[in-house]
Amino acid sequence: MNWDKAKEIIKKNIKEGTDINTKRSSLRKVLKVNHKCTKYDYKGEEGFLVKISNYENNNLEIPWSMLEKCFNSLKEPEGYNGKVFRKYYKQQADDHPCHVHVVGMIFKKAGIAISDEDEKNYYLKE
Repeated sequence: MNWDKAKEIIKKNIKEGTDINTKRSSLRKVLKVNHKCTKYDYKGEEGFLVKISNYENNNLEIPWSMLEKCFNSLKEPEGYNGKVFRKYYKQQADDHPCHVHVVGMIFKKAGIAISDEDEKNYYLKE
């Protein structure tokens, strides 16, 4: 699967209200799609706004470029995980480690990825 196909599937399956919790979380859901991301110098790029806690200032912005960059690792033997995310987005991971699993669960809930039992590694669904 290439990125264009994956993006099409994500757009189709990830909507406002989509639950993207792991087994260890309970508050994560998509608040907005087509959200203009402005944190971390995202410059208004479209993406998702995701709730991770009861505090609005903790909401995460997940731009499409972040998903695209992380998507490519799904095809690798070790898959997508925190190590991959930190390679590209160290500041975001330091500020909110939840970014790692929010991205992974967007892939999983969209139906393009599977995870290991602990939901630490995500792999492209064949």
